[in-house]
Amino acid sequence: MLVRLILFAAAMAAISPAARAEMPSYDVEAYCKNIAEVGGTPSQATRNGCLRMEQSAYDGLKKSWDTLPGEMRAYCNGIATVGGTGSYSTLSGCIRMEQDAKRKNDDFKFKR
Repeated sequence: MLVRLILFAAAMAAISPAARAEMPSYDVEAYCKNIAEVGGTPSQATRNGCLRMEQSAYDGLKKSWDTLPGEMRAYCNGIATVGGTGSYSTLSGCIRMEQDAKRKNDDFKFKR
């Protein structure tokens, strides 16, 4: 019994983060700093709004992340990190658009 438990623990430790569907980890502070400095002079209001928006997007995604298809998670993670630091708001928007597109494609019938 102990051997089985040890083998199970070792197998679980070997599972990749993608297989366990862990949320990606983005540097939100750096992302929001870059956004706040777009106009040249840093905007504290823009930075604070960005941080709130990123936190809200993260919180929303965290609830359902492991139920999303792996291909969708990988694709949208790529989209969300195009600028380098990553954005949970962009990730969330991509996930929503992909889910909407899938629903609309399910009903599509080609007409001749």
